[in-house]
Amino acid sequence: MDAVELKNVLRESFPLVAEGSSGVLAEADPVLVGAAEALSGGRLSWAFLNQLLHRASEAGMSEGFFRYYFLYVPARHPYDVRKVLSSTEYQPPDGCTHVESLQQLRWGFTRFTYDAMLFWGNFRQAYRDLRRLSFSAIEQNFSDRRFDEEFIRLRGAIQPPKAIPRDHRYLISEMACKTYEAPKNLEAADHVQIALQAFRELKSAGGEITPARLKERAKQVAEGQRQLGLFELMYEEAPQPLTDEASVIALYDGQWKAFSQARMDALENTRIYLSACSDLDVYVATSMRTRDDFREMAATCDRIFSAAELAPYNIRYFDPTLSAAQHHEDKGLIECLMVKTAKMLVYFAQYRESLGKISEYAMALSQGKPVIVLCPDDQRGQELYSFYRDAHPLMRLVHFETGVVHGAMITHKVDVAVELVRRVLSGGMEYDVALKPGTNGYYLLKDRLTGSTVRIVTDDRLLTETFWNNWQGIS
Repeated sequence: MDAVELKNVLRESFPLVAEGSSGVLAEADPVLVGAAEALSGGRLSWAFLNQLLHRASEAGMSEGFFRYYFLYVPARHPYDVRKVLSSTEYQPPDGCTHVESLQQLRWGFTRFTYDAMLFWGNFRQAYRDLRRLSFSAIEQNFSDRRFDEEFIRLRGAIQPPKAIPRDHRYLISEMACKTYEAPKNLEAADHVQIALQAFRELKSAGGEITPARLKERAKQVAEGQRQLGLFELMYEEAPQPLTDEASVIALYDGQWKAFSQARMDALENTRIYLSACSDLDVYVATSMRTRDDFREMAATCDRIFSAAELAPYNIRYFDPTLSAAQHHEDKGLIECLMVKTAKMLVYFAQYRESLGKISEYAMALSQGKPVIVLCPDDQRGQELYSFYRDAHPLMRLVHFETGVVHGAMITHKVDVAVELVRRVLSGGMEYDVALKPGTNGYYLLKDRLTGSTVRIVTDDRLLTETFWNNWQGIS
């Protein structure tokens, strides 16, 4: 190894050197040459590395920083440090007291880069805060930043929410509740009135009123009244031709009774969720407009949270299709609370989005929570996945408390969503750091499993200085 190779590794793996001070470090500098020789012999010490940084016009690091980042594999870091350089595990030789290889040097500096992007969003401030700390202080700092996997595994089960049949989930939607709670009798419900009006018009026109004719005419009536969403959610199919209005009303008798039971169970479920919200794992953000939306949502939740990989965690997740509130204002309070207390959010992307679901997504990212976006697994869903992962600027928002950019992890595969939930809870996340194409100092930190950008550090100096001076007073 020569001085040129060592200098290049410093520039590639330690952003503060790449930022501009590397020009100070001439390739013939005796300290650089000496450090390269020491590293070739497997004996680059803490003191020598600090001397090298000083010659590059950078501050040195504490012995604790050196030991934590270059010599040690912490058991409770927020991610698996052995997989920093690639998915193949690397760790320094047991019992080493010096940096013994170029790979080990790159591993330590890359770990710092990850940490600075994940928790500071600013390389210089991260180094200022960490470089003076003792080994134990640094270890405690990062241990506190991860979830306690052992506690999660041992905490045990709790009273689960009441089961509501998939085919009845739509009945606790806000639209269904408004439709059934307002009228004094079944006939007066808005969606029943649509079906009755369609029946009357068909009867006046003459001919047999078949299920297909009634449905088509009811849809036209609903469109004319700007109630197509209500029709799609609440319309009941007729099993045979209809002869009178009583037979139309009878179609909805079972739905009315099922609503009463589902509503009662959903109200009780909300009490159960509130009793467990202090230790909630996942908030599920979704919006449903049709019965198929509710069925698919329920089936996908079952696939995710019943997965064998998550069984050891006794996952506690808030499913809005199982919850209801007496008043719609209370529903908003409840859902804000659940987003606040959940460890992460799983967002079900759909072809038509809603203000409520997008607000929940934004709240979670702005609180610095991991967000997993699950797109439909079909051609349109994959197009949505590519757009969200690679193009949409607001898939990354700023954590209000720290100013750190947080990006969502995007996938269209249920098994990938399961693995992401497991990695978040277990401290098993894996990342890759790269420069944005065409730049020399715009850093992207990507989730390795999905390729989603979860952190950025821009190379725009005016934006950087303005942002941090106004956000936290960090210069």
